[in-house]
Amino acid sequence: MNPEVTRRTFLKVLASGATVGLSVTSLPGMAMNAARPRLTEVPAWAPVPGQARWRIDGMAKVLGHKIYARDFKARDFKDWPQNEQFLYAVRCDRYDEVVTGYDLGMLPAGLRPVAVIDAQALVDKKLKLADGMNSPFLASIGKAPDFFGQPVAMLIFANFDAYRRAVKILQFNPNVIQYGAPAPTATGAYSPVTSYVRDDGKQFNYVYSTDYAAQKTAVAAGIEAAIDAKTWPTFARRFYTQTIDPMFMEPESGMAWYDPATRQLSLVLGTQSPTGDLRNAADIFDGSAYPVTDIDLLSCYPGGGFGGRDSSLFSMYLALAAPFASGPLRWAQSRFEQFQVGLKRCETQFSETLAVDANGKIQALRCDFTLNGGDQMNLTPYVAQLAALSSMSCYDIPRAIANARSMQTPQLMGGSQRGFGGPQAFMAIETLLDEASQALNIDPFELRRRNLLGKGRGATVTGAPILQELQLEEMLQRLERHPLWQNRKLTQQAKQRQGLLYGVGFALSNEAYGTSGDGMFAAVQIEPDGAITVYTPYIDMGNGAATALGLAPAAFLGRNASSINMGETQLFDALNLTTTPAKPPAPNPPNYVLKASGSASACLGAFYQYHVVEQAGLALLLQTLLPAANAIWGKPQAAAALKWKDNRLHAEGMPSLPWSVLVKQATRMRLPMVAVVHASYVGAFAKAQFSLNSGAAVLPLDYISTGLTLDTLQPVPRAQLVNPPAINFRFGRTTYAPCGSLVAATIEPRTGVIAVESVVSVLSAGVQHCPQMVSGQSQGAIAMALGNVLLEHCPNDRSGPGNGTWNLNRYAIARSTDIPQQELIVLPPAPGESTARGIAEAVMCPIGPSILNALAMATGGKRYTATPVTARTVLESLT
Repeated sequence: MNPEVTRRTFLKVLASGATVGLSVTSLPGMAMNAARPRLTEVPAWAPVPGQARWRIDGMAKVLGHKIYARDFKARDFKDWPQNEQFLYAVRCDRYDEVVTGYDLGMLPAGLRPVAVIDAQALVDKKLKLADGMNSPFLASIGKAPDFFGQPVAMLIFANFDAYRRAVKILQFNPNVIQYGAPAPTATGAYSPVTSYVRDDGKQFNYVYSTDYAAQKTAVAAGIEAAIDAKTWPTFARRFYTQTIDPMFMEPESGMAWYDPATRQLSLVLGTQSPTGDLRNAADIFDGSAYPVTDIDLLSCYPGGGFGGRDSSLFSMYLALAAPFASGPLRWAQSRFEQFQVGLKRCETQFSETLAVDANGKIQALRCDFTLNGGDQMNLTPYVAQLAALSSMSCYDIPRAIANARSMQTPQLMGGSQRGFGGPQAFMAIETLLDEASQALNIDPFELRRRNLLGKGRGATVTGAPILQELQLEEMLQRLERHPLWQNRKLTQQAKQRQGLLYGVGFALSNEAYGTSGDGMFAAVQIEPDGAITVYTPYIDMGNGAATALGLAPAAFLGRNASSINMGETQLFDALNLTTTPAKPPAPNPPNYVLKASGSASACLGAFYQYHVVEQAGLALLLQTLLPAANAIWGKPQAAAALKWKDNRLHAEGMPSLPWSVLVKQATRMRLPMVAVVHASYVGAFAKAQFSLNSGAAVLPLDYISTGLTLDTLQPVPRAQLVNPPAINFRFGRTTYAPCGSLVAATIEPRTGVIAVESVVSVLSAGVQHCPQMVSGQSQGAIAMALGNVLLEHCPNDRSGPGNGTWNLNRYAIARSTDIPQQELIVLPPAPGESTARGIAEAVMCPIGPSILNALAMATGGKRYTATPVTARTVLESLT
C-alpha cells in the first residue's frame, strides 16, 4: 500500500489463538482529498452550509478518477509488484447431476493457466470456510454441485492476453465440466423462522406477553377459527414475486496480493461489508499452509449496492485464490457471471387473508411468506422476518398471524436487496384492501382511513407502539384530492375512445428503516489547513450517502466537509468498545456501549449515520471551537448562544470570528482537532453526560473520544448513561418512512402491452438533508419498482441465469422509454421532527401494488397476483 496513507489496524484473534492485523483504507476518500480548500476558503462542492452545489464525489466521477475497484491496476500501488495475473472461475451450470470431472485440454499450450485451484487444492492447503458459509467453495468430483454457479475450478492466467483468449474458449463450452448421474436435492429452512401472533382482545402480543411462546399456538388457533368461520367478510389470495437481480452498474471485481515474505494479504474491493470481508478472510487462512498476519483492504465505491454486495461471496473467493498467484491477482466478473452467482432479491411465495367487517374495520390478518434464499444464508431469514413485521403496513389490526421463513436451496442465491421483504408484504395487503373496498362498496381512501396507525394510536404486528408521526392522514388527503385520482373515470372514458384500457391504482406503504437495535460510529476532523474530513464505516451504494454525510458537519461547525472517507472500519474497531455491561453494582466500563456497529444497508444513512456525523461536529464545537472562541472573546459564551453565518461564528454582543481565526486559535491552544463518537438506537438514542472543555453536556451518544490527531484519541469522561428501555428490543422496528402513490397505466388490449403513464408519490421523509438526493432516490425507486412488477425475472431453473448464459439480452429492465411522468410530493416534517428518515426504498414500496390496482381498474376487476405481469399474462386474461 502507499506509505503516504496512515494505516490504523485492529486485531482479530483466530480460533487457533493467532492474531491477525486488519485494516481498511478508503480509496474514494483519497481521490476526493485532491482538491482541498485553503484555510480561508469553503469547499467548492458545497460552499453554503448544509447545501450542495454538486455531489461531493461528482468531480471525481465526472473526471474519471479511480474510485471503483474495476478501475485499479497493480501499477496504481507503490509497493506492489507490477505483473498482474488474472482469475477465471469454471462454474457449474446445474446442481442436480454429479460432477465427474473437468477438462482443460481444449486450451492450447500458450493459453493454459499457471495455477489451477480445485476442491482438493483447498484441502491440501488447509483453507477452510469463512464463518457463516454453508457449502464448500468449490464443487467436489464425485458429488453434485451445491448451488448454481459453484466453481469446480478457479484458473489463474499469467497475463491478460492469455486470460482473454482462454475465456473465449472456456466460457459457454459444454465440454469443460463433465456430469454423470442425476442427484437428489434437499431443502430446509434457515434459522430463525419467524412467527408473530397478536390478539388485542386477549391482550396478547410478542412484545408485552411474558408467556408468549407458551400461549402463541392457542391464541393463533382462535384467530384461525374466527377467520375460517367467516366471522367477517374475508379476502384471500396467493401471491408470487420472482427472483430479480440488483443490476448495479459495476459487476463485482477486485484485486488481491498475498506476499509470502511479509505474510500480508492485500485486497482491493467495492463492498458493503468491509469489516465482515476482512474477518472472513482471516478465518479462511487460520491454520492454513498460507500464514497471514496482516490483511489490508482498500475499500472502493461499490458501483451500486442495494444489498447485492452485503455479505457477498465474491470477496471470499478472491481472497482464497490470492496465495496461488505469484503476484497481484485481478478478477473482474462479467455480467454473465454476475447474473449467475450475484446475490438476488429472493423469489417469494406468500398468501394472505384479510378479514374486514361491514363497517370497513380490519378485524384480522393471516399471512405466510416463504422465500427462496439459495445456498448461502446471507441475511435472508431476516428479510423474511421483515416481511412478517411489515405485514400490517399502515394499519392497526387487532388480530394477526404473520409467519415467514427463508429456505436453503441450491438455486439462485438470495440476499437483502431491494426493500428487504417490505414490497412483498405491501403488495399483499394493499391489493386485498383494494379488493375489499370494491366488495364492501367503501371508498378505498375511506377504508384505509378507518384503520390508520398513528403515534400513540395502534400498534405493529408485534404489539410495539408507534413512536413517530407517520403523517398518513395528510398523505391520504394529498393523494385523494390529486387530479390524477379525481379525473380517473373521465380519463378512462377518453382512453377507451382511443382503444386503450386505463386505470389508476392507489396504495400506501410503511417501510421500516434500521433494525431492532443499531449502533453507529462517525468521526469529524479539522485538518491543519482548516478543511473538514468525515470518517464513517458507512458505504455509499449509489444513494448519495457521501454527499449527505458531507453536509452533516455544517449543523454545528458552520461549514461542510471537504472530503469523506467511507468504509473506515479500523479507526472505530481500534477503540475496542464493548457491548458487555458490568455486573451490578459495578459501574459500566467507560468503553461500554449498548449496540456495536450495525449494517451498511442503504436506508440507514439519513437518520442513523447523519446523526453521528452531526453529533461528532457538535462534540468538536463543545470541546474545541467554543473554548477557542471564549479564549478570544475573554467572556465565556454558552453553546446555545452561538450561530454561524458567512463562515463566521457569532454570539450576541461579541465580535464575530472567522473560521480561520478559530482554527488557528485552537491549534495554538493544542485543543482536540478530531472527535470520534458512537451512538446506540433502540427505539430511542442512548444518552449520557460528557465532561467537555466547554462544560458538561448531555448528548444522544454513548461514547466520545477526542484528540489532536486520529492516533492520539482519548475518551471523554462520561456519566449518567441512560439506555433505552430493554423492552424496546422486542419491538422489531421503530422507525418508518411511509409513502403513498397513485399510478396511471394503460393496456393495449390487442397486444396486452402495459404502459405506466404517470406516478404521483407522497412521501414522509422528515427533514431533507439534500432535496436533490431525495428526488433522485425517488426517480430511481420508481424505475426499480416498474421493472420489478412488469419486466424483470430470473427463472430459478436451468433456463435462468444459473446456466451462465444470461446477460441484458435476456434480462429486461426499465429503459428511459418505460419511465413515466413523475411527481414527488414531500410532506413537511411533522411538528417537532428534527431528523430525516431513511427513504432509500420507501418510494419504491407502494408502486408495485399501485400498478396492480391500476390494472384491476383497467381490466374491470381482474387481479394479477404474480409478477412480472407481462403482456402475455394480460392478453391471456383478456381472452
